[in-house]
Amino acid sequence: MAVKEKGNKKEAIKETPKKVNTAASLPKYSIYLFRTQAIILAIIGFIFYANSIPNQYAFDDMMAIVDNTYVQKGMEGIGDIMTHDAYQSYLEHRNGSNQLAGGRYRPLSLITFAIEQQLLGITDEDNANKGNMAADRSPELEKKLVFDMQVRHFINVVLYIISLIFLLQFLRKVVFPDMPIVAFLAVLLFAIHPIHTEVVANVKSRDEILSVLFISLTFIKAFNYKENKKIMDIIWACVFYFLALLSKEYAATLLLLLPLSFYIFNKQNVKNSLLSTLPFLIPFALYILLRLPTISYEGAEAEKNIMNNPYFLATGVQKFASEITVLLNYIKLLFVPQPLIADYSYKQIPYTNIANPVFWLSLLVHLSMLAAMVLLIKRRHFAGFAIAFYLINLALVSNIFFNIGAPMGERLIYHSSIGFCMLIAWLLFIGIQHLNSKKIGATVLTVIMSCLTIVSAYLTITRNPDWKNNNTLFLTDVKKAPNSFLINVNAGAACMMLAKKVGEGQERKEWFDKAIYYFSKTIEIDPQHYFAYLNRGLCEFNMGYQGKALTDWDTVRKYTPQQVNLDRYLEIASKYFFAMGNKYEQSNQLDSSIYCYKRGVEANPNVGEMWYNLGHNYFIKGNYHDACIALVNAVKMLPNRPDIKVFYEQVKALDK
Repeated sequence: MAVKEKGNKKEAIKETPKKVNTAASLPKYSIYLFRTQAIILAIIGFIFYANSIPNQYAFDDMMAIVDNTYVQKGMEGIGDIMTHDAYQSYLEHRNGSNQLAGGRYRPLSLITFAIEQQLLGITDEDNANKGNMAADRSPELEKKLVFDMQVRHFINVVLYIISLIFLLQFLRKVVFPDMPIVAFLAVLLFAIHPIHTEVVANVKSRDEILSVLFISLTFIKAFNYKENKKIMDIIWACVFYFLALLSKEYAATLLLLLPLSFYIFNKQNVKNSLLSTLPFLIPFALYILLRLPTISYEGAEAEKNIMNNPYFLATGVQKFASEITVLLNYIKLLFVPQPLIADYSYKQIPYTNIANPVFWLSLLVHLSMLAAMVLLIKRRHFAGFAIAFYLINLALVSNIFFNIGAPMGERLIYHSSIGFCMLIAWLLFIGIQHLNSKKIGATVLTVIMSCLTIVSAYLTITRNPDWKNNNTLFLTDVKKAPNSFLINVNAGAACMMLAKKVGEGQERKEWFDKAIYYFSKTIEIDPQHYFAYLNRGLCEFNMGYQGKALTDWDTVRKYTPQQVNLDRYLEIASKYFFAMGNKYEQSNQLDSSIYCYKRGVEANPNVGEMWYNLGHNYFIKGNYHDACIALVNAVKMLPNRPDIKVFYEQVKALDK
């Protein structure tokens, strides 16, 4: 305060404090600057995931992209993408209907795939119609699909890097405005965490990346509006929130996290924090209006099998105990991300009960986190927001409130891990503050982060190639997850495909043997997994066990007759048995020919010639009764063959 003399009086004059330009006062490439931090994150993000770019397609890439008719139509398919469940096209083609209940309305990532398809070139109609089965694709189509996917992998890496940069801006602006190093550490931990390999290396999981990107932008624009009250900021905040919702359902959590952030970081009271969130109800309502018509009620039956409801076979107590116990698995993977596997479905994570001490440990840990969250929020401490970010997003994938179709998954912790990284970064920073020297603290922090980065780089870069395609992914992961029915059935499919590629010989037999083993293991885990019966039958047929194959295909026909390829396989079996029956008949081996014709009509009961030959063989053997039964069917199917009708009448007379 300066003093100015006026006459005999001294008048106090308040001086306006000078605004310190922190950025200008720092070195050009200071680690404190947003620009420097963003460049480091971009470089690390690219180094970590560059080797995922040559990958092809694996796992859910099939449903979301390769076998998704809407996506393969390019821009023309966007209308269908906006008005259907994310997997509607794939599932209807495979099963005749959408076998999953609603809850997968995530059109934005699919729209980006469709736009890419338009730019990369629409697949010609003939190949597109065949494209839903890998075995039917021409080499040219397969080559194009692989190239297209590699372009998509590159785009995924770029989007991941962009999302890291905006996540950094969100944390610097909202959560750690006075601690840019903590914001950077949090995003760096997030960027290098190996648990995120599935999200980046599996193109389908672009929905996760886009969700984090637009959630970050929503927070940034919402807080911009708080600062300057510009109407365009709140409009953009609502637009970004709508895009976040279209990316994935996680954005619904912002209806809780936004008022929480206003309360903690803007120091608003509860009422004003809630009022500030009201504009975001508009995009949320629009999203619900778009989503509701896409919900499939046909999937209700799907809730009765473990493929879509992992706790279907559990008692109520087992279900609750298992759900709580699984939550601790996420914390374990966040601290020790090994082993990483593509699927954790039944029985890879066995049911448990309340007698399990791990259940009580998990319950204690999460209740403690919940209590800490409440206390810290009351104190308007950032850690309350970080824990809330973790727990609220975790609640969506915990199966406690909604069945998500899987006990757990690495991609499912993607959003929650942001809260985890906030806390760890802050604890690291607070820890080094207690050291005697800033220089020592900086050195210790640098060493810790360097070690974490090197270890994470090794785990991530070595994991990325596993996602090259289904063969590498499932034949790798089946060793780490031998009790996952989903990994076993896909490992079986991989072996079957490899057997077809190697041609005749011992190696082919070995691949088929492995395939049969994995399909049998799948059936042992899940007796209702009829896709495993279907493909085990195909392997058995190729190995010369045609009778076993037909038994498996009959099981499929009995329970899921709409299974894709079932009719084709049965037709192949029918033709095989017809040819073998003719062969035995010509050599007068009537018992063998009758066996073959019987198996032939089991495979395809609509072949009139097969029924006629069967009836004729029974006639020669003197079995007039069975001959009549066969010839009745032959007459029905071959009404333009009067000779068969005459023959039937003659045999019928003998049967009396």
